[in-house]
Amino acid sequence: MARLGLAVACALVLCGCGSEPPLGVARGKVTYKGAAVPEGSVLFTDDSQGVAFVCDLERDGTFAFQVARGHGLPPGTYQVAVQPPRGNKPSMEMVAPVTVDPDKYPMIPKKYHDGKTSGLTATVRPGANEPFVFEMN
Repeated sequence: MARLGLAVACALVLCGCGSEPPLGVARGKVTYKGAAVPEGSVLFTDDSQGVAFVCDLERDGTFAFQVARGHGLPPGTYQVAVQPPRGNKPSMEMVAPVTVDPDKYPMIPKKYHDGKTSGLTATVRPGANEPFVFEMN
């Protein structure tokens, strides 16, 4: 019985169970002057944690983050940027980046391309969160 207890304890240490906080649901909508932004991406950056997460917008302007361990993001306060569509989607291959002309996307003004100038923030708490709504003018 003692061996079983030791095996369980070792398994918990090795798998890191409980070492990461639960994810927080991070979903919402991006609009420009009241209209849904049909293409682009949302970038959540938390410099204090040294992390950044990107999510493509759906045609109706909605987004929903998902990371390797599930739906949502680690809790934290994020600076938010809205950017024109990414040229290349992430892949395992070495691919030269495609340059996207930001002037071709008037529904995403340049000030919103960077979380430091956008004025947009999001606080993600563990578990359920109200949908984030980012209105650009």
